[in-house]
Amino acid sequence: MAPAALGERRRLVLAFPSMAVPQPAIDSAAQLARFLRASLLGLYIEDTRLLAAASLPFARQFDASLRAWGPLSHDRLLEDYAAVAAALRRRLRQSAEASGVQAEFAVFRGEPGAMVAAGTAPTDIVALFETIATWPRRLPGEVAGTVFVPRDSRPRPGPIVAVAGAAQDLGVDLASRIAADANLSLVVVDAVQEHSSAFWLGRGSAINVALTAPPGMATSGANFLRSGLPNASLVVLTRATLERLETRLLSIAAKRPEPWLVLEDH
Repeated sequence: MAPAALGERRRLVLAFPSMAVPQPAIDSAAQLARFLRASLLGLYIEDTRLLAAASLPFARQFDASLRAWGPLSHDRLLEDYAAVAAALRRRLRQSAEASGVQAEFAVFRGEPGAMVAAGTAPTDIVALFETIATWPRRLPGEVAGTVFVPRDSRPRPGPIVAVAGAAQDLGVDLASRIAADANLSLVVVDAVQEHSSAFWLGRGSAINVALTAPPGMATSGANFLRSGLPNASLVVLTRATLERLETRLLSIAAKRPEPWLVLEDH
């Protein structure tokens, strides 16, 4: 997937979980849509697996307000789903209006993974409201990429950070376009030790984007893995880079509040 494969009409699909998502996290996703010049599609899935479980006579749920266990009611679950969906629809509309992007919202009933796959196109980017620590359970998707938006995320200032793992790196290419479109600075961090800062400065000239690092921040792989990343509004990398340095990158990402965009290599 080359950056151009995202198409002129980009779409960021928000795969909402069954529980409510904080407004700042949705605001963060809307900010990303603005960076991508993309529209938003919010998908809320009523999980049929839980509905089926609620039909079982021995199904129980814990009521946090009463601090007690009680029966899992099928009708009550449907009411809860409807209430969460209505709240998410309002929050998405509010975030989209604040960021100046178009947004739609849809409710489906089924198995969440299958329904998200059915509701997305190869050029879409799917947003998951969870940390990138869940990455080891994610299989290659039929979409352009997956962005992990932590539930405690919120819109934040800062550059676009590309974590590069190869000389011809898709993450650098897309990050440079996002930075240019959003009028933000771009920091390219070499996640391996094969290339020097001078290499990336030369590459910056080649793609006509200034690649800069904050004062005192080295861009070599060794320093990157020790010092982490600068404050950022978004981190971009490819699946290949993440899989190559999974343990070290995930340990860094676990402490980070900003979204991480993982691009598929197809």
